[in-house]
Order: sequence, then structure tokens, then C-alpha cells
Amino acid sequence: MSSSAASALVWWLIPIVAVSGAIVYGVWISKYKSKFDNQTNRSVNNFKKFQSTFRPKK
Repeated sequence: MSSSAASALVWWLIPIVAVSGAIVYGVWISKYKSKFDNQTNRSVNNFKKFQSTFRPKK
């Protein structure tokens, strides 16, 4: 592969990868992020409850 062909390939691949990555990220944000956040908040709340069992009672 000549240098100009490799350069042309790179200049086509970078925008294609960037656009496809942006599309995948947009789909993830719109469909899956709220579900992931809810599970994370639930985990954090459960851990806080677990931690509170070790605090001395007043």
C-alpha cells in the first residue's frame, strides 16, 4: 500500500469511527443511562444503610 493510499484510508476511517461512536453514545444516553443511574443510586443507598448499621446508637 502506498503512502498516499494509507493516508487516504486514515482520513476516511477517523471520521467514520467518530460518527459511529457518537451515534452509539447517543443511543446509550437516550435508552440505557437512566437505567444504569437508577441501579447505581440503589446500590449506593443500600451501601449507606449497611454502613449505618455499624454506627453507635445514641
